Amino acid sequence: MAGGIRSSGGGRKPNLPVGQKSKLTRIAPPDELMSEVAVKLWKTQSKILIDRGLFELEDAPILLAYCNAFHLMLEAEKLLVTSLTVDSEMGGLKKHPAVNVRNDSVSQLARLGSLLGLDPLSRVRMTGGRKESEDEGNEFDEFG
Repeated sequence: MAGGIRSSGGGRKPNLPVGQKSKLTRIAPPDELMSEVAVKLWKTQSKILIDRGLFELEDAPILLAYCNAFHLMLEAEKLLVTSLTVDSEMGGLKKHPAVNVRNDSVSQLARLGSLLGLDPLSRVRMTGGRKESEDEGNEFDEFG
């Protein structure tokens, strides 16, 4: 083989879009949102994601599911205000079915929010650890 020896994985790495803004500037809430609360959440979260450059049109179904899961969580919590239990067919008490709806909704919120970069860990992963201002330092600098 002519030429030098190459290490595995060698070669130019692809340029990653650092600081690139989304092509979208705004996206209207879809008709499939389940309530006004879901619409408000869509507007705030889509604006945040677009401003961060993390939202594209193909992410819309994930945000739709996220907003509807938030709606379902709130509806389940409204039902649970009165009681966490219901009468069972056997005459005793059992867990209210809304508890399962609430728990499933919270799980969906966590999973979908992570996919969208709405939690701190996935936000750092998606933005590559960029900070808003590099000059601030941290709270332990005075002890150094």
